[in-house]
Amino acid sequence: MNVVNRLTGIFAALETYVSMGAFAIMVLVISANVVIRFTTGNSLVFTEEIAYLAFGYSVFFGLSLLFRTRAMIAVDLVVDMLPTGVKHLAHIVSYVIMMLICGYFFYLSSTLALSGWVRRTAFLDIPYFWVNLAPAMSFGLMAFYSAVYLGVLFRGEELPYVELEEQM
Repeated sequence: MNVVNRLTGIFAALETYVSMGAFAIMVLVISANVVIRFTTGNSLVFTEEIAYLAFGYSVFFGLSLLFRTRAMIAVDLVVDMLPTGVKHLAHIVSYVIMMLICGYFFYLSSTLALSGWVRRTAFLDIPYFWVNLAPAMSFGLMAFYSAVYLGVLFRGEELPYVELEEQM
């Protein structure tokens, strides 16, 4: 097994567990706060920060998971009508653009995350670095996957395909 496949496997597990775990934490914290508010009339203020943090990790790691599995919504009607060679070139151009955009967003979100060490959340006193780390990691993963898919395309292989029924 080569290094790229090993990294992809590690990243796939990371995306899956972080996204699922963050979503579960978010649901549990919000549900607990609703029950406490309903039964006592009081609210736990810090739960909003935990839910906010968990939501960001759930969304951004879920986004990179969908990008990796190519299960994101795409309008490819025109590309599908192209001849095979032109379609292959269109996929290459598409992933070059995606790699550049995701790489740039990775740079921007990393800069934002690194500047977050000085600013802290109101109740839990957590540096905003941890809040802003999720988009940085997600865009970094998507730039990595774009490079992997470019390698697949340059070798002349077909990209992995997810049937519509499997996406639901």
